[in-house]
Amino acid sequence: MNLSQMKGFFIILLLVPLSLSYAEPATPGTVLTFYVNDLNLSTDHRAVMTISTSGLVDFTINGVSIAGPGAMVETGIDSGIFQLQLTLPDTVNGKPLKNGDVVVMTYHQQADYSGNPTTLTQSKVLSSAPSSPVAISSSNVRIGQYFKLQIYAPNYNLDSQKPDDIPLDMIEFHMGGVQTTLADSAFQVNPYTLRETGPNTDTFEVNVKIPKSVGGFPIEMGSTLEFRFNDPSIPSSVFVTVGGGSYSTSSSSSGSSTQHMVPPTLIFYAANSVGASVNYVNSTLLSSLIGPVCNPQSGSFFMMGTTTVTCAAKDQNGNSVVKTFVVDVLAPQNHIPSWTKKTVGAWCNDDIPDNQLYASMKYLVSNGMMLVQGDSVGQTLDKSTLCLWAGGKVSDQDAAKSLYILSR
Repeated sequence: MNLSQMKGFFIILLLVPLSLSYAEPATPGTVLTFYVNDLNLSTDHRAVMTISTSGLVDFTINGVSIAGPGAMVETGIDSGIFQLQLTLPDTVNGKPLKNGDVVVMTYHQQADYSGNPTTLTQSKVLSSAPSSPVAISSSNVRIGQYFKLQIYAPNYNLDSQKPDDIPLDMIEFHMGGVQTTLADSAFQVNPYTLRETGPNTDTFEVNVKIPKSVGGFPIEMGSTLEFRFNDPSIPSSVFVTVGGGSYSTSSSSSGSSTQHMVPPTLIFYAANSVGASVNYVNSTLLSSLIGPVCNPQSGSFFMMGTTTVTCAAKDQNGNSVVKTFVVDVLAPQNHIPSWTKKTVGAWCNDDIPDNQLYASMKYLVSNGMMLVQGDSVGQTLDKSTLCLWAGGKVSDQDAAKSLYILSR
């Protein structure tokens, strides 16, 4: 089936992490996201479209009409996929939301692939269960400090008369390439199992103390630690930042002055409305490390937003180290001002030298007038790509990728 034959098809996209296996929470103010795929709506092929939902989209809860968003926004230029965000009301017909309520979006498609009008629906069931099975008492902890790990796991409630247990080895620990479980002797836990909080509560808890090192690798300030509930039916993770988000601390000999540094950031741009595959293996941030093993791995798909990468490795002296940096995936956009094509065109015609063009591009980047991705600084410009861009034969995104100029 080619693209023209697919025109008008309705595709439901559930863009949620795999760790969320429960229905939407029945909480007023919760925002539910729906998607409509209809290429017929995408009539402006040069911009992201915003379309009124009047006459096109209706929302109901248990069959009762409710107010929905007034517009839907295309997820990218000429994507044909439109996002709607519904904020749950406080009540429906004077009654509060409850577990089992059903939200239905109805899309009145004006023409399907055969040219006929049709009605399409998408539904979400509301639930009082937590949005994620795993929770923590604090997302920021210090080395030597306890925090509470809590799991909602009805499947492990085997006895309604007394509390049940979940073994510690069902909780995986990840820090860069370091992987073990809470059963590892490096951790101090209390009690020595995940204990149900009471008879028939379905909720299990354990107190975990952050150690100084795991598997021979020190835990650094600013490191991100993952605790993963390794249950095939409801896999889920939570993340803890060591040191309250501070990357490093230093004190002067004369007093108590303290400096806080944030992890370095690599900037990339999403290839679509969801995110991008990010290759950071040649980053200068890793150049001093030997055999780094990182999580998430280079080449992985990163959702739009900020993701912390943690790498376990050896330094040049053979010492075990853990390094952390941030990958920031920004929404797709035009990264290079169109008026710079004239300057690039002059360079392509050898009217201006390489160093003049480089200085011009560097100035635009340093003043926030142009955004390019990555972290490397290089004075070798990709003339082939840039000249094709000046001639309108490649996209702004492709041209931006060829400009390996420091973007911060």
